[in-house]
Order: sequence, then C-alpha cells, then structure tokens
Amino acid sequence: MSPNNVSAAAPDPVDSPERSSRLLDLVLAATVALSAWLIFQVQPMIAKRILPWFGGGTAVWTTVMLFFQSALFIGYLYAHLTTTRLSSRRQVRFHVTLLAVAAMLAAILGVLPSDEWRPTDSNRPALHILVMLAAAVGLPYLTLAATAPLTQVWFARIHPGRSPYRLYALSNVGSLAALLSYPFLVEPNLGVASQGTAWTSLFVLFALLCAWSGLASLRPSSAASDGSGSLRDAAAPMGDASERKRPLQRFFWLALPAVASVALLAITNHLCQDILSAPLLWIAPMVVYLLSFILTFDSDRWYRRDVWMTLGAVASFAAAFTWQRRIHIPIGVLLAVNLTLLAAICMICHGELVRLRPSTRRLTAFYLSISAGGAIGGFLVGIVAPLLLDDYYELQLSLVAAWLLAFALLVTDRTSPFFDGGRGMAFKGLLGAIGVLAALCVFMYVGVSRQWDGHIAQDRSFFGVLKVRFLRASTGEEYYGLTNGRISHGGQFKDPQQRRVPMLYYHPDSGVGKVLTQRDPQYPRRVGVIGLGAGTIAAYAEPKETFRFYDINPQVITYAKRIFTYLDDARDRGATIEIVEGDARLALESEPPQNFDVLVLDAFNSDAIPAHLLTREAFALYLRHLQDPNGILAVHISSDHLELTPVVRAAAEHFQLDGIVLDVPPDGTPATAACVWIVLGRGAGRLSGQGVGTPLSEYAKDRPEANWTDDYSSLLDVLVH
Repeated sequence: MSPNNVSAAAPDPVDSPERSSRLLDLVLAATVALSAWLIFQVQPMIAKRILPWFGGGTAVWTTVMLFFQSALFIGYLYAHLTTTRLSSRRQVRFHVTLLAVAAMLAAILGVLPSDEWRPTDSNRPALHILVMLAAAVGLPYLTLAATAPLTQVWFARIHPGRSPYRLYALSNVGSLAALLSYPFLVEPNLGVASQGTAWTSLFVLFALLCAWSGLASLRPSSAASDGSGSLRDAAAPMGDASERKRPLQRFFWLALPAVASVALLAITNHLCQDILSAPLLWIAPMVVYLLSFILTFDSDRWYRRDVWMTLGAVASFAAAFTWQRRIHIPIGVLLAVNLTLLAAICMICHGELVRLRPSTRRLTAFYLSISAGGAIGGFLVGIVAPLLLDDYYELQLSLVAAWLLAFALLVTDRTSPFFDGGRGMAFKGLLGAIGVLAALCVFMYVGVSRQWDGHIAQDRSFFGVLKVRFLRASTGEEYYGLTNGRISHGGQFKDPQQRRVPMLYYHPDSGVGKVLTQRDPQYPRRVGVIGLGAGTIAAYAEPKETFRFYDINPQVITYAKRIFTYLDDARDRGATIEIVEGDARLALESEPPQNFDVLVLDAFNSDAIPAHLLTREAFALYLRHLQDPNGILAVHISSDHLELTPVVRAAAEHFQLDGIVLDVPPDGTPATAACVWIVLGRGAGRLSGQGVGTPLSEYAKDRPEANWTDDYSSLLDVLVH
C-alpha cells in the first residue's frame, strides 16, 4: 500500500484510540527511563568535575549525594503539591512552562560548574558545593526528579484500572543503566566537557518528551475504561488495612529509606577511604542500592524475609570483622563483603517498604516520604555526622539501626515468623533476635575500642578523620603516629635523642630520603612538599634552606604545629618553613614559579592519592614550579590496592622525563616502613646519584600506561590485579 493510500484510508474507530494509547504508554515509558538516566549520569559527571577543587576526598561525593537526594525530595514535593492542589490542566501547563525554562537555561548556560566556582579557601567546602550545584543544575534536576511521580499520576489518570508502580521500577532500570554506563562507557570515551554537552542535548530531548506526555494525558483515552496494557496491576494489598496504622506506616516510610541511604553513603565512604574516591567506587554501591529498588518494586517474589535477614546477619559479622582493620584485606574481599552487606540492608529496607505501599490515591505521598527518607539519610551522613562524630561511626550505627527497624517490623506485623507459633514463639524469636544484635554490637564495640588504644587526639572534618596515637613497636621503640583512615601520615619518635630522625615512609633509605640527603652544602635548596602530614620531611631541612608545604586540611596543619616538633626543630636549625593552606593544585596555579630544587608529591587521602594530582595537567604544573633543567620530582605511590606506576610513567614519557623507582621493603621497625617512591628528572645524569633503584620503564612493565588527564582518569587502569 502506498503512502497516499494510507493517508486516504479511513481510520479504524476502535483501533485508533488503542494505537494512540499504546503510543502514549511508550512515550511515558521513554520519558521515565530517559529522566532516570539523566539523573544518575549528572551525579558522577559533576562530582568528577569538582573533585579536584576540594582535595579529591570522599566527602565531595557525600556532599554531592546530599544535594541530589535533597533535590529529589524537593522534586517529589513539587509533584505532590501540584498534583494535589492544582487541577490537572493547570498542573500540566505549569510543569510544561517549567520544563521550557529549565531546557533554555541548560542549553544556554550548561550544567557543569564554571571555573568561577573554584573555591579560594578551604572554609565551609560543603556549603560551597551545595550552593554551586543549586546554581548550576538545580532547576533542570528538579524537573527530572519530579518526573517519576508525575508520570505515574498521568498514567493513573489515563488508565484508572491499572497500577503505575512498574513505572517506578522502569525509572530504576534507567538509573541502573546510567550508573553502569558511566565508568565503563561514558567516562573512558568522553571528557567531562563533552559529557556535559551530551547531557544537555539529551535533557532538551527529555523536556520535549515530558511536555508531550503531560499534554497528551489531558486527552480522553479509551484505555481508561478497558484497563488493557502491558503494565499489570500491582496494587498494594495493604491499601485499606494500612489506613488504620497510618502514623506507624508513615514512620516506616521515612525510616526505612533513611537507613538504606545512610548505609549506602557510609559503605561508600568506607570503600573510598581505603581505595580511591572515583566514579567506579561511587557507582558500585549505588548499583546495589538501585537493584534493591528494582527487584522489590517489580515483584514480591524477590524479597523473602528469611533469606535476606539470614544473609544480612552473616554479612554483618563478616563486615564488622573487616572494619577492625587488624590485617590487610584484599580489595576483592573488601568489596564483596561490604557490598553484600549493603545489598542485604537495602533489600530488607526496600522489601519492607513495598509491603507497606499504599493504594494509588496516596501515591505521591508515598514517593514523597521515600525521597524525604533518602534526603534525611544524606543529611545525617553529610552534615550531622561530621559535626557530632569524630570518626566514621555511621557505618556501625546504620547497621544497628537497620536491625532495630527489622525487629520493629517483625514485632508489629502479625504475619511475621515471630507469630507463627503463638505468643510464646514470638517471645523466643524476639529474645533470639535481641541476642544476635547484642552480640553484633559487642563485636563492633571491641573493634572500635581497639582504635582508641594510645589515643592522644582525634578530629573529623570534611577532609577525613585524623588520629594521633602513642604507639609502641614490637622492637620496643615508642613513637607518635598520625593517621588518616588506616594509613599513616607520618610519625615521630618519643625519645628526645631520636625525635629529629625521619621515620616510616620518609626514612633516609627511602626515595625521598635519598633525594633530600644528597645536597651541596654551599647551595641552600628550595623544596616544595605537597602534603604536610606530621611534617616529617622537614627533618631534612638544613640552615638557610626553604621548605614550603601545601595541605588542604587545616587540622593536619594544627597537629603538625602543636603535637609534632619537626617544623619547630627545622626553624631552630635556621631553616625557613612555609605552610600554604588549601588544595595544592589550586595554590600552585595561582602562584608565580617557585623554582623548587625538589618537589615532593605526598598527598595521601587514606590509602590513595587524589587522582587530580596525577593528571597530565598536574605534572605540567609541577614542572613549571621546578628549577629547569635540574629540578627533581619525587612521587610517593605506596598503596595496598592501587598500582600507580603506569600513571606516573605515562606522564614521564609525555614530558620526556627520566625516572627511577625506589621500592624499599620493611625491616620490622617503625624507622623503616615499606614504601615506593618514583624520582623523576630531566637527564639520566641527574638521577644517577639518587640511589639504587629500578628504571621506571622496567618497573611494573606488565601494566599498560594510563594517560590520566583532568578530563579522563579511571580506577580500572590502576587496580592491583
């Protein structure tokens, strides 16, 4: 049949409305999926963009998550208010207008924060991030956040006899696709700027689809009467019964997603502290979190209390053991145990949440409560915990809260296993559950209390948890140690006769030790150090020399000045000690060339160096501040989980630098800790005197080069096999 014949043919009076309804269903589904994809693409994209501006720590992602969870709640609140307070026609028209404004702003201004938002100091970084994100992406994200509840209301209006709950599962599928595609597809192939352009283009497409869906929902549809379609009824079985328990039900609507959110952020923080704050480790827990939503909202068959609570109990004890950090735990085991625990907590919280879902007339209130709970969890971890807790105790607290909620649900639900055998069985079950929880609490308390042995000082800030402890080595030496997470940032012997001796990663036989002990007494050096720690490197400062330290954490500077004496001892010897507070890259970018003879890169964040300090642009900046051609760059790359040599080697080859690797094994004393340093300079002659080492080209040569830039860096490049 020709196109003309098609256009001339009379429409089937029955088939046409059905086709129109199917088309509308498809557009609604596409709108929901695309909005979810955009929501979860923009989060790692913007976090990666601003990560270098705030020191590369785990708190950047936590704060970004707090913003987006709060914005999600505002979007759900907007959807709830507009659908309950406005007529259908006014609500759709208002939303279409909002979509048009958001699309124009995104197209004109973009969504990535511009360089003007770079912080000029390290004061109130969390507030700075929240304000910056609100200005850059606030309105577009609000329209995206409102899409899931709005489209379900529109669907329920078009198909009164069918449940829209599976649209929620579809939105989570779109979210999951976004999260999985970012580290494996988007990040390796597109720079951050290109990601922003692509995201903006897709957002404009989304705005058009969403506007069309809203306007089309105002038209009468025959599907409203026949209830046919692919989305079958999944209406809540508790619709009427729950009305009698509304206050308790609303409490669980808030508490369950809040606990799941706290667990998500706490476990993400824990993993990023020990490995690296990077999109892959942000996304892996998010995938687990979203999968629990997808499965529980898709069908009741995915959540069985006996299975998930048993798995959760086993995972709780296993994870609590890994948190004690008494032994080195392989990265695979660390990830498996913690992600299994997160899966159990999320399946329990979201599975119980689905059991409490209401009828469709309270749909937006239900989703509003879920988003509010998520925002509360983000607020507790991102704002409250750093203010009230001096360590990452929300990890343990979220676990206890999850089990308390689970027990509360079992006790209040007459269909739970507690009541299968009558009141006597209920009492025995409750007693057994309390016993398991008590044992878990004791186990976690013992692990936490061990960390307080020899405690001198401890502080938690946006940049992590710092601890100073008095330690006694197995060989008898006594010293003070500074740690961030589980990684030492330097130490100092207690014995006054030894307190000026550099120790741990900075001993005279280490890479940095060999560089700094070989000097011309007639030529006072100028040395730059990125990362202050305890100030141990100042032990190498001689009279008339200048050592300039850069550190973003004000508390590190306080401890180095007040508890450790390396800085004061260096000044007493006649050296000049300078300290610059702030991110080293931002500080160096704003300074004139410093003409350092030696520049030391030692900026650890727990067990990882912030990725933005290892990019090609960062190395170009370091070289600008070195004496040319005689300057030396010493890079500390010790890590249990990451092999950073390919990154440094790629940068060295790009800038035509020669390098040697000094890999020093431990000798069983705190004076000589195992460490790996890479020493870089122009010309082999300059490096020949820096000690015995392995040529950079020969070290870890089985690993391909990793060309990291400010636009591209991937954890997959450097994970230890």
